[in-house]
Amino acid sequence: MRDRAPHKRHAASARPRICVIDSKEVGLAYARLDECRFEVMGSLPSLTQLTARAASGYDAILVGCTERLLLSPPFRTRAHQLSRTAHLIALMPSPTPEAGAQAASLGFVGLVSRDVSPRALERTVAATVHGESAFPRNVLNGLVQMVSRLSATRLGAYSDVTLTPRQEQIVELIAGGSTDREIAGVLQISQSTAHKHVQNALRRLNAKTRSQLVASARQPAFRGSLVE
Repeated sequence: MRDRAPHKRHAASARPRICVIDSKEVGLAYARLDECRFEVMGSLPSLTQLTARAASGYDAILVGCTERLLLSPPFRTRAHQLSRTAHLIALMPSPTPEAGAQAASLGFVGLVSRDVSPRALERTVAATVHGESAFPRNVLNGLVQMVSRLSATRLGAYSDVTLTPRQEQIVELIAGGSTDREIAGVLQISQSTAHKHVQNALRRLNAKTRSQLVASARQPAFRGSLVE
């Protein structure tokens, strides 16, 4: 199927418009794609062949990945460019915290195992379409622990940045896997207010994704201020 910019999705359509990136390294990105309630509008053998114009028209881009591919310079360059306007979701054989760190640094908003069920993949896509990040909890927790072990001397510009008490609560809830709706329920605030707090925290720590926000906030300089 050719790479083409899809028409805007009609409001009545309930199926996310998806582009799938298979590759020589991993083969099919997801073998059970035909069981998912997606509208697959494009399929390409390499992320480098996807144009920014076409990418911006999809609801999500499913990218077959390996840790080696995440370190490939051409792949990294293209992912950085596309993540500015597209929702990139990595599908890997066995996601690790290291892979999560690499994916988050490239702007991926989701990471799932290639063995995940069709319904779970649908939930991941739905979350990213609605502005959430979707990383496995074990990967996110491992990422937090990995970053927390970094030396305080590597904090650089973050060393003098602090979060408000409310933002600290938000980070703790995000680290536990909470969505904006769940955060709103726990803190007894509106979902729009919860989303605003999340966005403010992202800007304060110069983070692109929720996983980056948690990782940055959990670095040594912040550990004394966060609620444990």
